[in-house]
Amino acid sequence: MDNKMSEATKQSYPWFQYGLSWNPRKNVSTTQYVLYAVQIAVVIILSYLSVVLLGPLSYSGISLFYFVTPFFMVFSMWWGLWGMLGAYLGAVIGAGLMVGLGVVPSLLYATGDLVYPLLAFIAYRGFLAKRGIDPLWRDLVFKEIHGTPAKRKAAWGWFILLNGIIFNIPSAELGVGIQYALGLIPPSAFWFWWWGWFISDAIPLIIITPIIVKGLSNLVERQGLVNLGWIT
Repeated sequence: MDNKMSEATKQSYPWFQYGLSWNPRKNVSTTQYVLYAVQIAVVIILSYLSVVLLGPLSYSGISLFYFVTPFFMVFSMWWGLWGMLGAYLGAVIGAGLMVGLGVVPSLLYATGDLVYPLLAFIAYRGFLAKRGIDPLWRDLVFKEIHGTPAKRKAAWGWFILLNGIIFNIPSAELGVGIQYALGLIPPSAFWFWWWGWFISDAIPLIIITPIIVKGLSNLVERQGLVNLGWIT
């Protein structure tokens, strides 16, 4: 009985259909593929601007205010692997090759921006969504979602703990650690740029994400454009 009640509770949430299935939608519209491509292009451009606009506050593709982070994080929660691909290519091309970083360093250090949304997607779609936390993060800004009261305090607590801190650590470790291992960051500057990466992801994420979510998430969902799983 408990298991049945638990399953019924999970399905009572308006986001219960968003999970970790690989390819739940067999037919994807042209519009959706265009959106996937557009968001990748947007992230590449914003990644580039996040570095070049900071001038001396950026180094070797690392920016002290990487304002593209909330965009690729939200896109990943909407569009799964396509959003993660945008995050990775944004770092490889926009914050890597386009700012003068070599091919190999760009390909390697960009894994820091890949693991970040990957961990968030798994945590929210696979665990928190079944426990009353919206995987599209609308409970950060709305009191209710399709008639279901939002757990706003819990949503913000998990958001800051996981995305602001825990998932940010391997991201910074990979991004800065790989550049350090390749000799691009001197030992004396390692911790400065490690904390720079960590803080420059956390602050924009906390400030900008609610704005994107409030303005666009319900619209994207109403149009039927949110992925049910990893790739569709």
